[in-house]
Amino acid sequence: MLRRLWDVIWMRFYAVWVCGAGLFRGYRCHPFARMKGNALTIEAGCSVRRAALDSSFGNIRLSSGCWLNDGVEISAISEVRIGRGTTLQRNVTINGQVGLGEGCLLAPNVFISSTSHVHDRFPGMPIREQEGALPRDEFLRLYNRPILIGDDVWIGVNAVLMPGVQVGAHAIIGANAVVTKNVPEGAVVAGVPAKILDYRLGFEEKNCAE
Repeated sequence: MLRRLWDVIWMRFYAVWVCGAGLFRGYRCHPFARMKGNALTIEAGCSVRRAALDSSFGNIRLSSGCWLNDGVEISAISEVRIGRGTTLQRNVTINGQVGLGEGCLLAPNVFISSTSHVHDRFPGMPIREQEGALPRDEFLRLYNRPILIGDDVWIGVNAVLMPGVQVGAHAIIGANAVVTKNVPEGAVVAGVPAKILDYRLGFEEKNCAE
């Protein structure tokens, strides 16, 4: 109980300290933002509301002009990079090793994770125990597949991006879509699993192939 109380007090103090430093560095951080680890970089012009950023096991970089709304959760195991001017709406979750381009728009409840649970390594062993039994370096080698998202990508509400996918610049991912394959530049995709429905004007399929 005392340990939990101390953690709460420390997180609040750290958030306020970061906020104070941010006033001089050109960014704004809500006093109730939760920050863990010391591998977090926030560039000028960023705004972080009541988000949770965990850089205990990897680097998190917020490029200039990023905006994170309430409930955003980012946890890095290698590196999570958010491009310049990208906005993350309420309750967006980003885990693992993810590169997000410039000027992207992420709607509420988007889920992006480069990792999966260890479920097939030890026959008959419960999933939770399998994860505890696997060394970290082996976990990263076998169960982490980086996700890369280009510039100017719009990701709709409740969309899920599966490990290893690459989303080309200027693409649109529809609401509730589950992206299991790479998305070409300028494509409009939707569905479960997500399929190409169309291309944005100026990014038609024939142009993407050239």
